[in-house]
Amino acid sequence: MRVQVPVLIKDPSVSQWKDLPLAEPFEIENEDVYLDGPVSRRVAVLDFEPGSGRLRLGARFIPPEKPDGVGRYEVPMSGDLANPAFVQAAVFGGVHKTIAMFEEPDALGRRIRWGFGGPQLLVVPRAGEWANAFYERDSRSLQFFFFPSVSGDEMVYTCHSQDIIAHESAHAVIDGVVPDIYDAVSPQSLAIHEATADIATLLMAFRSRKLTTRVLEQRGYSLDKSNVFTGVAEHFAIGLGKRHDVLRELNNDRTMKDKNLDRGEPHALSEVLSGALYRVLVRIYEELRSAPAADEAPAGKVALRAEYEQWRRSDDPAAQRFQSGSRDAAMAAGRALWIASERFKRTVLRGLDYLPPGEVSFVDFGRAILASDEASHPDSAEQREVLADEFRRRGIVASKGELDVDTNFEHEALRGVDFEDLLRSDWAAYRFADRSRRLLGIPPRIPFEVRPRLDVTKSYYHRGEGKKELRELLFKVAWTVTEPCRAGRRLPNKRRVTRGATLAIDWERRIVRAVVKGEHADAQARDRDALLARLLDREQLAVGPEAAGPDGVLLRGIVRGDVADGALRLRATARALHFLAEADYG
Repeated sequence: MRVQVPVLIKDPSVSQWKDLPLAEPFEIENEDVYLDGPVSRRVAVLDFEPGSGRLRLGARFIPPEKPDGVGRYEVPMSGDLANPAFVQAAVFGGVHKTIAMFEEPDALGRRIRWGFGGPQLLVVPRAGEWANAFYERDSRSLQFFFFPSVSGDEMVYTCHSQDIIAHESAHAVIDGVVPDIYDAVSPQSLAIHEATADIATLLMAFRSRKLTTRVLEQRGYSLDKSNVFTGVAEHFAIGLGKRHDVLRELNNDRTMKDKNLDRGEPHALSEVLSGALYRVLVRIYEELRSAPAADEAPAGKVALRAEYEQWRRSDDPAAQRFQSGSRDAAMAAGRALWIASERFKRTVLRGLDYLPPGEVSFVDFGRAILASDEASHPDSAEQREVLADEFRRRGIVASKGELDVDTNFEHEALRGVDFEDLLRSDWAAYRFADRSRRLLGIPPRIPFEVRPRLDVTKSYYHRGEGKKELRELLFKVAWTVTEPCRAGRRLPNKRRVTRGATLAIDWERRIVRAVVKGEHADAQARDRDALLARLLDREQLAVGPEAAGPDGVLLRGIVRGDVADGALRLRATARALHFLAEADYG
C-alpha cells in the first residue's frame, strides 16, 4: 500500500531563511499496515503529553478510496508545527524516508532488520525536557526531546528538525546492519556510527527538490559556499546559543593530527571521517558540473554513461526538475548533484555491508568502502583514488597502500561449496569457516562465531554495460581476544574485544568479491583506554551490579560493563552517542 505523508524539508530556521515551506510530501511504499498514530508494521509513533505523560491521540489514517490509490493522514501537508498531528506524521514520514534510502536497490538492496530483534521501532516525539535526541536499542526507540532556547523566547523541539530525525533514524538502521558497533569500546567504531548518521542527513537534504533548487541557484551552484547542506541541525544550534549556526559542519579540514583533537571522543573524531567523505562528494560533483548539459553522456572521468541514463530516466522529482531547466548552468548543476549524491550514497552505505564485525576503525571503513566499490567498478578507479588521497591527507593512513584489499579472485575455499547450504545451515557455515581460517584471518585454535548470512541482490552501474543486478552472499565471522586495560584502577587490568572478518562472495561467478578483516592497531587500544577513562570520569560507566538501581532495573543512559574471568566486557556503549555530546553544551 502507498501512503503519502509530510516530511520536513530541513529545520524551521532554514525554511524561514530560504523562504521554503516547512514540509513536502513523500510516499511510503512496501508497507502493508497503517493505523492511527501514525503506525506501520515497522514504525510506531507514541506521542506523550508533557507534564501528564498521557499518550496523545495519534494522527488519523485515511485509507485509499481505491485498491491502487494512495492513503494519507489527516494533517496539513504543507506544515504546521503547532499541530501535534502534523508533527507526528512528519516524524513518521522522516523516519520512513530515511529507512527507504538505505534499502534502495542500489544501496543495501534489502529490507533492514532492526538490531534489537523485534519488528517495530518506537518513535517518541516529546520524550521530555533535554537538549538532545537519541536511538536506544534496549527500549527499541528513537527519543526526541525539547528545551527552552537560551533567548527564552521559544521551546525548541528536536523532532522539528529533519536533520535530527534522519540522524537518529540512521543510527537505528546502522545498528541493524552492523550491530557490533553498538557495543564497541573503540572511539573510532562509535565515530563511524556518528559520521554515517551525519552523512545520512546530508543525503536526505539532497533529496529535497525545493531545498536543492533554492540553495544551488542562490550560491552559484557551489557546494562550498553554503552550509545549508553540510551544516547539521541549524535551529537546534541556535537554540543552544552556539557560536556557530550549526552543530556540526561536514565541510571541514579536520585531521587526525590536529593538536586539539580528542581521540577518546567519538563526536569529535566523527568530523574527521565525515569531512573526508564529504570532500569526495564535492570532487565528484565538480567534475560532473563541468560536463556538457546536452544529451550526450558527461565527458568526465568519474561519471558512467549508465548513471547519466539513470538520471535522464529517473522519476525522482529532483532529477525531473533539472531535466526541464532552461538554463545550461542550472541543468548541469542539478544533473551533477543528483548523479554525485546517488553515487556517493551507494559508495558509503554499501561499505557498511563490507565492514567486519566487532571493533572497527576508520581504516577498516575505508577498506570496506573501497573494496565494495572496486568489486563493483574495477574499471572506474578515479573515485577510489580521491578517497584514498583524502584518507592519507587527513592522517587516517600514512600511505594509500594501507587501504588495499584484494577483490574479484578465485579461491580454493569456494570450490564445491553449496552456497544455499552455506546460507541456511549454521553447521555448514561453521565447518566452512573452520576450513577457511586463513582466508578469513581467524587465529588458530581460537573459538569463533558465524553470524547470520545475507543473500543480497543489489543494482550496479558499470562502464559500457549499463545497469546490472548482482547477487552477493555476505559471510561474517567474529571472535574475541583479550588485551590489557589501562583505563584506571577502578577497572580490571584486562578487557575482551571482538574482532572479525567479512567475506563477500559473487554468487553467480563463484569468486571472492572481497575479504575485509579488522585491523589490530596498538593506537586503537590506547584510544579505548581514553574512552573508558572518559566514561568513568563522567560517571557514565557502571560495572556489574552497579548498572542496576535498587529495584534491580538497569539504569538508563549508562554504559554497562561485565567482568568474566577477570576481563571487562562493555555493553551498549553507543548509549553515549546522544545527538549532542556533553562537550557541545554552552
